Amino acid sequence: MAGNRENEVVEVQEELMEIALKRNFLMPSNEIYGHTAGFYDYGVVGAAMKRKIENAWRELFLWREGFYEIESASVLPEPVLKASGHVDNFGDAMVQCRKCKTRVRADKLIEEVTKQKAEGMKPAEMDALIKEKGIKCGKCGGQYGEVVWFNLMFQTSIGAGEAEKGYLRPETAQGIFTDFPRIFRALGAKLPLGVGQIGKSFRNEIAPRQALMRLREFTQMELEYFFNSAEAKHPHFAEVREKRVRVRTAEMQQMEGGAGTVGSGETGVREFSCSELVEKKIVPNEIVAYFMHRTSQFYEAVGLKREKFWFRQLLPNEMPHYSKGNFDVEVESGYGVVELMGLAYRTDFDLASHAKASSQDLSVHLEGVGRIMPHVVEPSFGVDRLFWAILEQGYRKGGGAEKRDWAWFDFPPIVAPFDACIFPLMKKDGLAEKAELVARELRHEGLSVYYDESGSIGKRYARADEIGVPYCITFDYESMEKGSVTIRYRNDGRQERVPIKGLGEKIRQLILDAKTSL
Repeated sequence: MAGNRENEVVEVQEELMEIALKRNFLMPSNEIYGHTAGFYDYGVVGAAMKRKIENAWRELFLWREGFYEIESASVLPEPVLKASGHVDNFGDAMVQCRKCKTRVRADKLIEEVTKQKAEGMKPAEMDALIKEKGIKCGKCGGQYGEVVWFNLMFQTSIGAGEAEKGYLRPETAQGIFTDFPRIFRALGAKLPLGVGQIGKSFRNEIAPRQALMRLREFTQMELEYFFNSAEAKHPHFAEVREKRVRVRTAEMQQMEGGAGTVGSGETGVREFSCSELVEKKIVPNEIVAYFMHRTSQFYEAVGLKREKFWFRQLLPNEMPHYSKGNFDVEVESGYGVVELMGLAYRTDFDLASHAKASSQDLSVHLEGVGRIMPHVVEPSFGVDRLFWAILEQGYRKGGGAEKRDWAWFDFPPIVAPFDACIFPLMKKDGLAEKAELVARELRHEGLSVYYDESGSIGKRYARADEIGVPYCITFDYESMEKGSVTIRYRNDGRQERVPIKGLGEKIRQLILDAKTSL
């Protein structure tokens, strides 16, 4: 039975990638030269949807909170990443087959063969375990060499001649830390202060695979919340104190014998209120609990099922030395249990490290308090893995409206690539021209709409379903006479006729209500 399920999962993943390529969600980068692993381009449909996901994050984590966004450089001089610890510590244990020269991550190799977590093991421990278990190369059956450490950063040169060594940034966070003094002064010299950034990060993965799960170039959405550690309270915690989140605590994992077996899913997950998390000291402070709720709220809003994801508290041997509390959001996927984001209490490590390395004072003066070094809580989200998880959970092989026999996506309207599709019933008799005017008017009102006049109306509905558009608006002969159009709802296929006047407001309200059936 397990083998049959695995085959079904692989089949669904292949179908999902096929439709993602066919409908221009994704494209292999530089495909005409042969696809280099770890790089994907977002197509017309995918890029539109990715922007919707990013704006949904901005709405919840920046705009509603009164926080700010910056855009920092992607190339960082070596001293910056030396101070942050990336030059010395940012990497993975790698092992190479002596025969075919294939390189793989040692921890993933061990996990695949033994089904036990290898995260946190030292290279020497992994090396001994590979030899003890007699693990051979999966490609050719050859012997593996010694496990070695591999730094994951892309190195580059800055300038000509005796160029300065630099790296493509492995995360967006460091730019926020190095820019902090100017941001703090410009925004009134007050704490708490939230600064976010959405941008590209780069990691030279040893063995990128599994669609968007392990990329060499990817997008992050990160927020750095700076606060006075003597007042580790959140000003709006009262709003969320009774809200519940799903957590797999360190204690639960230890009772199960550790972090658990690979693919063990949500074993031991239970719900806690945010106040319980603080009172039971599962989280270090109110701020972490507050962002746990906001994170759950965000993931559910963009299309993840609540029962499919949870926070896993990192075990002591997994946490960075500077951390006072780390949680990963894990999600059930076709590729097993996958990490989607990390929520970390980074203390004052980053600012203190950069202050020491740069010989600059990064402490701040607070009125009535004096000089302090701010502490930081960081919610850090990966966009690409989330994008794939939304595709997975929204994918429908058929059924629903009109007894469909085609694949479609059940996306929440907030992240659907287009707000609506506009169709003329036919191209003749002026219908197409009038329908294009409706599309143009809706665009002027700020809606993203896709106009399509090719093929039968049924085929156009199917194409819209295949990219998850929630509403199809048809301009027909009655539209010419009475100034009205039909709206077809994606999920149940039912239709209603509404006036063209006020159509934009109608669509916006449907999106706000997340209504996909009549």
